[in-house]
Amino acid sequence: MMDRWKLVFEYDGTDFSGWQRQPNARTVEQDIETAFSTLYQEDIDIIGQGRTDAGVHARGQVAHADLPHKFTSNRLIHAMRGLLPKDIILLEADITHNDFHARFSATARSYSYIVLQRHSPLMRMRAWSCGYRLDKALLHEMAQMVEQNRDFVNFCIPDEDQNLTTESAIIRSSWTIERDVYIYEISANRFLRHMVRRLVGTMVQVAAGRQTMVSFQELLDSKQVTRKGHSAPAQGLYLDSVTYSTD
Repeated sequence: MMDRWKLVFEYDGTDFSGWQRQPNARTVEQDIETAFSTLYQEDIDIIGQGRTDAGVHARGQVAHADLPHKFTSNRLIHAMRGLLPKDIILLEADITHNDFHARFSATARSYSYIVLQRHSPLMRMRAWSCGYRLDKALLHEMAQMVEQNRDFVNFCIPDEDQNLTTESAIIRSSWTIERDVYIYEISANRFLRHMVRRLVGTMVQVAAGRQTMVSFQELLDSKQVTRKGHSAPAQGLYLDSVTYSTD
């Protein structure tokens, strides 16, 4: 007998080549599947809600798996503490309905990105130490422009072999600023590849006086341009949570 489980993970993406399994590289998905397969003594497939790139962190990455009817939630979480590497932890494990799908059942995702004005040895793999003085008013203004926008063709890398939309319905877009720490938070129904990093990177460029607000508005317009938004480094990005209609 098999049960479908909803699983929530936290991980430090520093030493991973992203979420998705790939040959000759360490990935989050592979390490999780190895741990579950060891526990159940059979091959276990994990389906994630989406990919995170190399170096990107997660506070609440959701996946689902069909698992043999053997363990309670508490027992499963406890067992995974001994089987998963130290940079991954299983936070939540709950039996769910059989048609639950970590990716297709999701209604929204939330990300945050940490930017530091100064360089920080302690945060070098947890944030982007941009080294610029940033205009706070411009950051807040651009965040509102993002929230009112819908097409992000100039802030993503679309899959060339798929005719996918570049639209995204933004639920929240805001900056929280405390001294030298700038945190951008964004929620939407879906995200495009590199979308958050390119939004943050471009906003920082404008707030630092290296690009203009006019150029930012042009990038937000749905007409595709040759030069896309500037991409912020991976280490400042966090997948915070995934929302489902049953939550």
